[in-house]
Amino acid sequence: MQDLGLQSRFDAALSAVPEDLRAGPIGLAVSGGSDSVALLHLARRWAGACGQSLLVLTVDHRLRPQAAAEAQQVAALCAGFGLAHQTLVWEAPVARQSAARRARHALLASALRIAGGQLLLTGHTATDQAETVLMRARQGSGWYGLAGMRSLSLSPVWPEGEGLWIARPLLGETRGALRGWLEGKGEDWIDDPSNTNPAFERIRIRLQLAARSRDLHARTLACQQGFARLRAVEDAFLARWLGIAVSLAPDGAVTARLTGLAPERAARALGILLQCVAGRETPPRSESLAGLAARCLGEPAFRGATLGGVRVRPSRAGLKLAPEPGARQNPPAPDVLAARINAFRRLFINSAQDFVAGAGKESFLQGLAPIFNSNTVSFVRDLP
Repeated sequence: MQDLGLQSRFDAALSAVPEDLRAGPIGLAVSGGSDSVALLHLARRWAGACGQSLLVLTVDHRLRPQAAAEAQQVAALCAGFGLAHQTLVWEAPVARQSAARRARHALLASALRIAGGQLLLTGHTATDQAETVLMRARQGSGWYGLAGMRSLSLSPVWPEGEGLWIARPLLGETRGALRGWLEGKGEDWIDDPSNTNPAFERIRIRLQLAARSRDLHARTLACQQGFARLRAVEDAFLARWLGIAVSLAPDGAVTARLTGLAPERAARALGILLQCVAGRETPPRSESLAGLAARCLGEPAFRGATLGGVRVRPSRAGLKLAPEPGARQNPPAPDVLAARINAFRRLFINSAQDFVAGAGKESFLQGLAPIFNSNTVSFVRDLP
């Protein structure tokens, strides 16, 4: 019964992903650890039932001598299942988790794009979610960041991740439950020794969670889920704002109206556009965004500023954003820029739609903001 329950929850999580994103081969990031091995077994069953093709991807970071052999174990497991598999090698390894994460996502994104896929599945669990929230809290994240990882998000790398999405169908399952499920099936997995190395912040958080009562884990996730519900409200506002207050000229210049936005929301909205216009992976720092938003909203004589490789100037139609001349990054072409802005809007629409679908008719948030009214925002999976 536990097997059927886990499989049905997994299937439901993938069914919630927009259908067009499931076109082409779906990528699976499988390292050989317990979470990704569980992902492999569950995805194989799901794909077999619906005729979906899968591409299993394993990254060899070349940071441990055992990594190549571990990738071969995953390849052998996939061969036994008749699944396509590729091992991706990081040719310039750096012993820093942030660099390894960036390289991993870039390799995965590039391989999946070449194969013609748009969706990558990862084995992130509720255990990872709790660790992420506590890490962000220690780093001083605001409430929006404390909403944690999304079940569906855009690829975090650019430009390799252009047009690619990441789904986390195991985000509601704990690592312990997945390991128990694998043990019940007689399946094994690889234990990476770096996952117990306290030199890394995530591992220190993991050890603290393990040393404390289970109540801490539950309370952390309860807090995260509360913030996630609030984020759905904010995402609906942002989706509407991107649809009605942002325009793109043929030359790639973006015009946006911030009128009526609260300072925090204006900063968040500006961050999205600056990130897109500059062709960067992340927005500028929150402090810088807050300062620029305050100037745009509060200075009658605001004449312009530059931030994150983007020049922001006032115009009759609102704020005009264009790449700063001589900036180091290569700004995207107008069609790529438009697609990325639309991808953010689609992300926010799906976030709000998923919340409304699960909230029920009695949810107080249904009446909190008019944007949940179908006359204001069309909650459809595909953008008009």
